[in-house]
Amino acid sequence: MTRVRFEAVIMLCIVGFYVWEGLKIPAYYSLPGVPGPSIFPVILGVVMTAAALWLFIFPGSPSRKEKSASAVPRWQGVLQDSWRFYLMWVLLIAYVFLLPFLGFIICSIALLAVFFFLLGEKRWYIGILIACVFSIGIYLLFARALQINLPMGILEGILKP
Repeated sequence: MTRVRFEAVIMLCIVGFYVWEGLKIPAYYSLPGVPGPSIFPVILGVVMTAAALWLFIFPGSPSRKEKSASAVPRWQGVLQDSWRFYLMWVLLIAYVFLLPFLGFIICSIALLAVFFFLLGEKRWYIGILIACVFSIGIYLLFARALQINLPMGILEGILKP
């Protein structure tokens, strides 16, 4: 099994767990004829399942870099090529755990700024500026316009009306 197919199988497992948990969302305020709160996880699950199946069925041909890396032990090649990918997963998990303490705005700015750097943005001030604009914009959209509570963390005394 190639690396891409292995990642597709892992993706299918994660999607299955996500949809299963999404179907457990209680529909307290659901109206007749209106989709309940579990519709979003189901739609997202269908799209992600299609993407994972596409990767599994059509994994593509190995790149020149993968073909030439056959002389390097397999585990070293994976770590050298994919360290950004694994670091991004570690950062996402840290984001989930730090969100209640630091708050949505601070965690999102830090996460997006680091992601921009890891994805190749060389100008650090551009990454930070975009991270600030998007994080504050999303906060204003959800917390103020849609009245959805987001974790405030250490900014709770400053941003609560």
